[in-house]
Amino acid sequence: MQSTADKIGIFLSGLCALQCALLPILLSVSAVVPHWAHFGHGWIWMTAIGVIALWSFSRGWQHHHDKRVVGLFLMGYSCLIVATLMEDRVDILIESAMFVLGGVLMVMAHWRNYQKMQCIKREQRG
Repeated sequence: MQSTADKIGIFLSGLCALQCALLPILLSVSAVVPHWAHFGHGWIWMTAIGVIALWSFSRGWQHHHDKRVVGLFLMGYSCLIVATLMEDRVDILIESAMFVLGGVLMVMAHWRNYQKMQCIKREQRG
């Protein structure tokens, strides 16, 4: 079950980073999509990513107590939250860079958590 949470987290965080890198640029050059269509999508992502991350990392912490996982999560999620809060106040390239950085840090946190849990599983088996 633990590896499933990390796999979902890696997928969602990676998808978020990719989407956040490309979508703002596409929206900025598209006259067809109204501004209000962009509103709220960030908070939907933040909620989904936050719930999966807390589920995955809290379970991992019980086994490995790796502070680097927590540090990567806090840095990545903070970037995502700040980018979401600032999306209407900063240049689109800065916003995209913050989202991409946050997404990449979250992928790194999930990957490290996944690796730590795999090591623990191998130790338990033999």
